[in-house]
Amino acid sequence: MQDIIYIDIHTHHTKTMPSVLSVQSLYQNFEQVGNDGQYSVGLHPWYINNDTFDAKFRELEQAAKGDNVMAVGECGLDKVCDTDWDLQVRAFSKQVNLANRLRKPLVIHCVRAYEEVLGMLKDSAVNVPVIFHGFNKKWQLAEQILKQGYYLSFGAAILKEDAGAKDVFNKVPADKFFLETDDRDASIIDIYNAAASIRKTPPDALILQLRKNFATVFKR
Repeated sequence: MQDIIYIDIHTHHTKTMPSVLSVQSLYQNFEQVGNDGQYSVGLHPWYINNDTFDAKFRELEQAAKGDNVMAVGECGLDKVCDTDWDLQVRAFSKQVNLANRLRKPLVIHCVRAYEEVLGMLKDSAVNVPVIFHGFNKKWQLAEQILKQGYYLSFGAAILKEDAGAKDVFNKVPADKFFLETDDRDASIIDIYNAAASIRKTPPDALILQLRKNFATVFKR
């Protein structure tokens, strides 16, 4: 990682930038996982259905074994989407077990289902690092997640002047967060700069801390 300055822990963009390590998240077309780059692969609750689930899971299972696949996910539960709830639960459970088997971190998508997600992680005896991506909720929930030893990843929400995410982000322990772009047009560099400003941390110190967090979670 000598030439890497910034780490984008979760992105759906394919364009890479010099000095940025981007973990590209795929929820389909797993054959796109190549020899170059870093990936996470998962069955997103928005894009699963009963008719194709078993075949898609087999594809995921094979892709997730790749050496440059860093994590399983994003996966999780979403009470706003139209996907059958029981199928969401089944898909999430199987992906938690897959992450456990492969000893790879788990990237979580969660919408209005934190109680259920936290309960399933506990029931599944998850034994790998867990990252809740795109976090933009209140401190009470953040604290609950952090008490379980899990991580939070923050994105473009911290760029907004009146964002509540800023106050939460400022309270998160330095060794428990990541930064991401997700599907937004924002630059990871801008997000880093905003993060350093919010936490009143020198940019170089933030860069070093996130490199350390990455090395801790994504042990190779």
